[in-house]
Amino acid sequence: MIENGDLILTYLERLGVEYVFGVPGGSIEPLYNALARSARKGGPRAIVARHEAGAAFMADGYTRETGKIGVCCSTAGPGATNLITGVASAYADGIPMLVITAQTSIEKFGRGSFQDSSCTGINTAEMFTHCTRFNTLVSHSAQLEPKLLQAISYAISNRPGPVHLSIPLDVMRDKVEPHRINGTMRAFINHEVVPSQEAMQLLLKDLADKNKVTVVIGEGAEGAIDAIINLIELQGWLFVTTPRAKGLVNNFHPLYRGVFGFAGHESAREALLPENAQRVIVVGTALDEVSTSGWDTSAIMSKRLIHVSSNSEHLSRSYMAKLCILGSFELMLKPFAALLERQSLKKAMAPLQDDEGLPCMVSLANRERCFDAEGRVKPQALMTKMSAICPDDTRVLMDTGNSFLWGIHYWNCKRPKDVDSRKSLFHIGIGFASMGWAIGAAVGMALGAKGRPVVCFTGDGSMLMSGQEITVALQESLNILFVVLNDSSLGMIRHGQQLGGAEQIGNELPAVNFAQMAQAMGVEAYRIETLADFDRLDIPALLSKSAPCLLDVLIDGDEVPPMGARMKVLTGAV
Repeated sequence: MIENGDLILTYLERLGVEYVFGVPGGSIEPLYNALARSARKGGPRAIVARHEAGAAFMADGYTRETGKIGVCCSTAGPGATNLITGVASAYADGIPMLVITAQTSIEKFGRGSFQDSSCTGINTAEMFTHCTRFNTLVSHSAQLEPKLLQAISYAISNRPGPVHLSIPLDVMRDKVEPHRINGTMRAFINHEVVPSQEAMQLLLKDLADKNKVTVVIGEGAEGAIDAIINLIELQGWLFVTTPRAKGLVNNFHPLYRGVFGFAGHESAREALLPENAQRVIVVGTALDEVSTSGWDTSAIMSKRLIHVSSNSEHLSRSYMAKLCILGSFELMLKPFAALLERQSLKKAMAPLQDDEGLPCMVSLANRERCFDAEGRVKPQALMTKMSAICPDDTRVLMDTGNSFLWGIHYWNCKRPKDVDSRKSLFHIGIGFASMGWAIGAAVGMALGAKGRPVVCFTGDGSMLMSGQEITVALQESLNILFVVLNDSSLGMIRHGQQLGGAEQIGNELPAVNFAQMAQAMGVEAYRIETLADFDRLDIPALLSKSAPCLLDVLIDGDEVPPMGARMKVLTGAV
């Protein structure tokens, strides 16, 4: 006989899951007992976060890197409520995640038991209803296996996201007969949607006489990115990315015009204007504020739009489009695969960079700041220098706030050809925009990346909120470089107030030496006051260590990040 906790881990092992992120507690103890037994056998093991939200962020980062379902867990009551922000972030970004929270024993429901979060207490299961794809209480042992399988199928469907099982203590502890589990788990392979023949014919007919087309690559294009780039090169089309998809392409490609949307580039907007794009093909993204530059009707949101996605939710916002196609772009191109492959070999396009090492075809705001070494560190110069120095396969995460504004605009992804087409090298948690997301997500990503370099840019506000998670990186010997943009303020708030004419309130933070804070935690750290201090460091060497490192960078807080599109929305201009 085995306990239900062991049964859960057996299924996770079949799915290739290596870690369960969480914080232990009384009601979740049977699952941790099972994790201890699993670890001794070489199966999934526990990664203990410092806060449950951090555990959910770690599961998020692990999924982004590996493509496997991320798993996080918590005890009853406050453990479950602490998870919710991280789960909501995964929901907003469409990240598959299995969330397991505990309940007190069923017989204790409604009797005032310690951390009672049942339907007769603080009803945590109900709280997860609006930030999960599937949400249920497992009230009997016989329900656990079918509900677990149902949850997994929802999580990794074509509308991916987190799912939640709320499991009482006595149910988790129940014993069941061990039985054979299908080793391949083929029912849980994400089956791509094949576009209809009618849609294909309409698309080919519409594009037949169009010589000016711009493709917008979204995060849902992962896996198909090589075929998409081959098609673009064959046709000589221009392409841009959404902020979330920046890391799927080489930013130095001669046909790339930058990021369109939140903190994007003017060259990307110009590539989408009617005179430069008779058709705009959007692949694999929802038409939200972030990817449309505040629903700019002169660019994507027009009758020139052809919207392709495997996720039906994405298409629900493209009611103005010329054509909407539900299905995989990769399968759409499959009949032309041989031609595209031959053509790509003939017309291989070499990356283009100018004399200063920046992408030739992407316009950067305040370009001169990318090389300004005077005074406090300019964020533009830091992003430029770091993206040039870091190994080409570095995974970079930009935290909520000025970090992702600077990163979207100024970080340059090189993306080597041998990187898995399903992996992005640039990550933002921008759907829900939770502060501190990148710190936890970097830990999960580094665990999945198996020694490949990971860089996490975060702000001083996020560091004060979630910085304790760097000790998990230390405990697990992970090579993560944490870079804190330190200007003693909530920078995005401060600049937003100034640009929008609002009251200057609530944006000041104390002057904190984060290098000393990290060192007190046992993490190697350096304080960077000028670019000369930065130049004295061997960044590739720091990234090659099996240990985290933190750079406390005193940035020039007067530099205004590229947030014009966001300000138009906030001020009611759009």
